[in-house]
Amino acid sequence: MLAIRDIISCFSSLKSDCLKPALVVVLGVLALFPVTVIAAELTEQEKEVEAIRQDLDWKPLESLTEEQKKALPTACCGAYIAPVRDDPEADTNPEDASLFGQAHNSESEKQSKIVLNGDVRLVQGSRTISTDRFYLDKETSQAELTGNIEVREPGLLFRADKADININTGDADLQNARFVVHETRVRGSAKELQKFGDRVIALNQGQFTSCEPGDNSWDIRGSNITLHNDKHYGTARNMRLNVEDIPVAYVPYFRFPIGPDRLTGFLFPSMGLDEAKIGELYLPFYWNIAPNYDLTIEPRYLRKHGYLLQNEFRHLSEHFESELSGSFLSHDRGLEQEADYQYQGEDRWQWQFEQDGGKGQAWKTRINYTDVSDTDYLRDVDGSAVDVNRQAFIQQMAEVQYSLPNWVLSARAEEFRLLTSGSLPYRELPRVQANGNYHFGDWLLTANNEYTHFAVNRYFTGDNDNLIVGERFRSFYQYQWNKEFLSGYIKPGVGVKTLAYQLEADNFLATANTNPHFATPQMSLDAGLVFERDKQMFNQDYLQTLEPRLFYLYRDYENQDELFGLTTADSLVNFDTSELLFTYDQLFRDSRFSGGDRLDEANQVTLGVSSRYIESTSGVERLKLSLGEIVYLRDKEITLGRTIVDEENKTSKSALAGQIVAHLGDSLRLTQDLVFDHESSEISAASTSLHYLDDRYRIVNLGYRYARDPLSVSPLNPIPVTGRTLDQIDFSAIWPISEQWSFIARSNYDFTYKAELDTFAGLEYNDCCYRVRVLARKWVDFDFSPDFLENLNDDDFDQGIFFEVQLKGFGTLAKRINNLLEKAVVGYGERENSLH
Repeated sequence: MLAIRDIISCFSSLKSDCLKPALVVVLGVLALFPVTVIAAELTEQEKEVEAIRQDLDWKPLESLTEEQKKALPTACCGAYIAPVRDDPEADTNPEDASLFGQAHNSESEKQSKIVLNGDVRLVQGSRTISTDRFYLDKETSQAELTGNIEVREPGLLFRADKADININTGDADLQNARFVVHETRVRGSAKELQKFGDRVIALNQGQFTSCEPGDNSWDIRGSNITLHNDKHYGTARNMRLNVEDIPVAYVPYFRFPIGPDRLTGFLFPSMGLDEAKIGELYLPFYWNIAPNYDLTIEPRYLRKHGYLLQNEFRHLSEHFESELSGSFLSHDRGLEQEADYQYQGEDRWQWQFEQDGGKGQAWKTRINYTDVSDTDYLRDVDGSAVDVNRQAFIQQMAEVQYSLPNWVLSARAEEFRLLTSGSLPYRELPRVQANGNYHFGDWLLTANNEYTHFAVNRYFTGDNDNLIVGERFRSFYQYQWNKEFLSGYIKPGVGVKTLAYQLEADNFLATANTNPHFATPQMSLDAGLVFERDKQMFNQDYLQTLEPRLFYLYRDYENQDELFGLTTADSLVNFDTSELLFTYDQLFRDSRFSGGDRLDEANQVTLGVSSRYIESTSGVERLKLSLGEIVYLRDKEITLGRTIVDEENKTSKSALAGQIVAHLGDSLRLTQDLVFDHESSEISAASTSLHYLDDRYRIVNLGYRYARDPLSVSPLNPIPVTGRTLDQIDFSAIWPISEQWSFIARSNYDFTYKAELDTFAGLEYNDCCYRVRVLARKWVDFDFSPDFLENLNDDDFDQGIFFEVQLKGFGTLAKRINNLLEKAVVGYGERENSLH
């Protein structure tokens, strides 16, 4: 896409005005990355680095076993591997083991003191000690070591010039020490190192890093550093963060995590850049209150609005997960050039409560309640997020459910608030359902019942005087025979659907029926056959199936004109119903409507056929081809409006619908849906999804959607293309270009309006030491007005550069780019899980 090329050019040229101010920062950071230099010039340095690596148990990637490689985080080029011991004492606690030693010579003083000299090696259970000279006072169990000291314990390695060690407790005081913690991949050094058992390491004038030996891209230095290996955290006084030996941060006291666990303290900050040089700055603080609940406090600076505070509280118990979050923007200042900015000087806010309860219980609860101060708040404070930028509504919902052996009982209250210029008229207070299923051998009795009270939505801005509210009762009872054979199945069934109302309005006509009720019987037959044969393709044996399917549906016509023209404003009853867009999945549904305000008549036959290709050896379904259409034996009379049989409703058959699902190897999946209209001889709808994700976590996604003159879209649909041809392509990829470098890109393009809706491109550097991501992005700031895309101009686009750093084993990657990629790139979550 052109926009991608433009953004990439912004990385390589300072001539572009769009992103130029940020490039100085970006290039400065990229300059910190390790650069490969001609080997001949670094021969001596490479020898020195190799000696350091061997000294600290470092093994390069090529020398690791396959099992060790699998345990290694992605992008690491090696690991700390301790020598394997196979002697009987290897797993014995040193406090429970005797001390064995060997040396070139030994001497004893007064029976209580022992001196060993020359290539001394001591073994005490799982602890081993090597040194040039060893002096032990047996009465105090205190030992003095001098020269080439090596102390090993499970997961720990210490080297020093001089040391005092208590051979009973393992406590030690080492001078000019170096150390490695194998599990957390942390190494360091100190003028003085104190070790307390295998739990705590205290460094005096010390430093540590998670970078591999020979790479000091970053380290933490302090006058006193304490590492609690058992609790995976550390503390530092007079802490200094150095990047390439350059101090970049100082704090008098700091508490930080060691490894992946989160710990109370400041998380690594995040920054976004745009044309005005400073766009957004995040400084999150994490409070690990207890093992099952925590709080994240995140102050943010927004160039366009000022200072914002947001919080997230999470609670986890055996049966419940809860999350309460919110943000507050005090006295929104707006931009100076926006004199007519409507929120200038106002306090703005948002809060959300989510709960998922009843895990493993008969009772279940679910809550998702969000509220905002105004409809523009989410886009103003987080407009670069994919889900927020195209979010057309917020949900306010609470639900409780109870499961019995044959029944599921539930009650739900729900209201939507549109973040657009429109509003929804109704809320459900409540919706109560009682759905039962009884099995009698191959027979199934279904009894679905629903009661809903529709009240006026609190956010409705329309004319309430012409609005009909009330209660709706509907049910569906069916008795069905489910008989499956080796070569197919047959499912005949009979049932009845009912619909009834108790309606209220201020201006009912005298002739209006405020309690209309309807009932219509139905019968259906779903039958299919399965034919199989062996087939060979591409030197592979397959089992091919041919599966014809017939679905017949009959439902009586019930005149529902009582739902129209009830008030002086000619109002109709439609609380939640819309006509479904026709796709392959629609072929075998028993209604052409969503919602519950219409009982549509039917006398139709669906004819379909599928063919599957299944690998004979693995049983994996590699390809499925499906095709079908509906033959209408009567005209469609029930519509969302009054019953009018027009030419469109007199069609004798539906469009031809097809679907392809292919697993092309273990990494590539293709899904294709097509709808072909007989009357126009054109494709009326199409969608294609191509997803590639391999074991190296290379990701490519390609999606395409087309719908010619689509039906009216629900107000909850975030894409404002009502009544227009939808023609969009969406491409995204994360592709490694070397062991440590990956390219990231996305392009979402609309062919109808010739507009790039969302485009970003960037680079990621990742190794055992740190990860850096730089992303340039340009996107449409949706406002959801009906003709928004038709009148798109330059003012409707936002653009910026986003930059994040993760110091492995110390800092936590900020959420800015992470959240964007999680929403925009399918497969990104699986890739992230593999990196840790």
